[in-house]
Amino acid sequence: MRYQSQEWLDAIVAKSRTDEAYLKKAKGLTVKQRSIITDAPGGVDILVIWEWDDGKVVTATRQEKPAPSEWRNWKNEEPYISTSVGTYENLAKIAKGEMNAQVAMAKKQFAVHGNMLKIFAKMGKFNAFSELVASVKCEY
Repeated sequence: MRYQSQEWLDAIVAKSRTDEAYLKKAKGLTVKQRSIITDAPGGVDILVIWEWDDGKVVTATRQEKPAPSEWRNWKNEEPYISTSVGTYENLAKIAKGEMNAQVAMAKKQFAVHGNMLKIFAKMGKFNAFSELVASVKCEY
């Protein structure tokens, strides 16, 4: 299964509902978030909308448009806690655990738009989710 494919997203959804160690760490995470992946293979930008309920991923829906798309310029808006934007290459490094998301943000290799106080209050839960994502094997 390929990174950022719907099959990969579905595998993350399934694992988020059954991984007890993850669910302990993510308990209380009930939010929606948008991820914009730019410069993906095939010359596309990808939009993924994530929705969590008490740590479990309820849905992860995927769309794509030819790059560069207007998604790259989106800022955050309700009902999303955040809108993240990063290249496929950098997000793959984060997913593989080769790059820390906070370090990537500091280096401007990855952007997160939204209410930073709300986001940082949930950072431990998002870090647990990043660990879960890294555990779902795929091809890059």
